[in-house]
Amino acid sequence: MGAEENGGDAGGLVRGRPAAVPVDLPVEKQQAGLIRVPHEWLRGYLIWDCYYLVAFAATIVFVLALDDASAKSKPLAAVLLVCCGVWYAVYGRSLMKADDESWRGVLYLGVVLAFFIGAETFSSASSIALVAIIPQAYWTMRPLYATGVIVVFSLVPIGVGTFQSGAVVQTVIAQGPLALAIISFSAIVGTWTTRIIGQSRERADLITELESTRSELAAVSKQAGAVAERERLAGEIHDAIAQSLSSIVMLVQASKAALGQLNGLSGGQVEAVTRADGQLGLVADTAREALAEARGLIEALRPSALDSSSLPEALQRLAAKADRDTGVPVSFELLGEPAPLPVATEVALLRVTQEALANVRKHAKAAEVEVRLSYAGGQVGVEVHDDGVGFDPDADSPGYGLVGMRNRIEQVAGRCELRSVPEHGTTLMVEVPV
Repeated sequence: MGAEENGGDAGGLVRGRPAAVPVDLPVEKQQAGLIRVPHEWLRGYLIWDCYYLVAFAATIVFVLALDDASAKSKPLAAVLLVCCGVWYAVYGRSLMKADDESWRGVLYLGVVLAFFIGAETFSSASSIALVAIIPQAYWTMRPLYATGVIVVFSLVPIGVGTFQSGAVVQTVIAQGPLALAIISFSAIVGTWTTRIIGQSRERADLITELESTRSELAAVSKQAGAVAERERLAGEIHDAIAQSLSSIVMLVQASKAALGQLNGLSGGQVEAVTRADGQLGLVADTAREALAEARGLIEALRPSALDSSSLPEALQRLAAKADRDTGVPVSFELLGEPAPLPVATEVALLRVTQEALANVRKHAKAAEVEVRLSYAGGQVGVEVHDDGVGFDPDADSPGYGLVGMRNRIEQVAGRCELRSVPEHGTTLMVEVPV
């Protein structure tokens, strides 16, 4: 039955309302399920401030203006009603916005009840203030408890009237129907609004879940598309470019062999054949270099290391290969229980580890290298540490390719950190969510 401003907890007529959030936050966050857009009727808490102000002010004016001979002191009744409004502004408003269902709600309504009983004692017209008090009961307490509180407030005029007149039956007959109507109406509207808010909350939760699932499916689809595109490019390079380059090498070798079989040539012809043989050799060397580059591209697009093995096995083989190729001891350690990962994540971790070991070989001058793969806390981490010469991370170090590593890891929602101190080694740490 209300809401709050500036992104606090939005409220309905009853507790258990969905939380409000700033409506100016990015749509991407809303679609990712990080926030929930409040219902239209839950946006303006200021409207309720105005309502309470008008209700209390109208009650005070009515109490002072009503020609009621039975009133003991209209000014005192008005003062107590003003105290109700001040108590709301000082304590109640922040309580309702905080969605607090602790003893503070009982304290707030207890003080309001004391002011209300006093005002009713000095002027029976003060009972009109119930139009402002009833919504506050549902704001600060659960529906069942709020209905009980409304019963207490509704019986106050009967109790005060009976105490003052001593005529129980006449007072009940005179004020009982109104009290019963207030209680019945509040209970019906409160229950009805509870169901509406409950259904609204369930639908909002469902929408949030669907939006989150949609975002996850979009991310998975994007990763699958990227993997499929890499596979397609790898196949195209292998079937077209690599095969053509291989054919060129074989044709050049056949041509060189044919030239070598030529006999009975004059001096000038021998010189021309020798020159042609050298040029064919350059063609073959160029084709072999291009073929090696093409195979490297195929390997980068479709890592064979992961074709028939898990990520831990692939990294262990990578460490062993680096050990053999460099002569520097490279150890591998696995921590935690391996968990299944998306292909894109495994490829990113493998490539970053390859780049890190390549940088160690080129720059570190290390005596020992450690590769550690860990699974813990919903994260998978790779750490590559060497005891080499290190470098200043703040200085330009193009050889370490940190930008490329970070880009790879950020594409799979991870983070990459490089720590190094000159003459004290370098440590690359990567973390990616499982």
